[in-house]
Amino acid sequence: MLERMPAPAFGLCDRCRHQQLVRNTRGSVFSLCLRSRTDPAYPRYPRVPVRECAGFEPEVSDAARRASSS
Repeated sequence: MLERMPAPAFGLCDRCRHQQLVRNTRGSVFSLCLRSRTDPAYPRYPRVPVRECAGFEPEVSDAARRASSS
């Protein structure tokens, strides 16, 4: 039986809309900052845990999106 590893903790990135989780073939998980694609001031893979970030924008949940459109 395979053991499930706990979800990684990337700090502030875990609640940011610009985070994309990237898994490699060995099963490691990395936090990709999508802001890095348009702004070189943001590292592609920031050192974690991230405690402060000027580009942080809270992720909007599906429930919040539905409530705001009603």
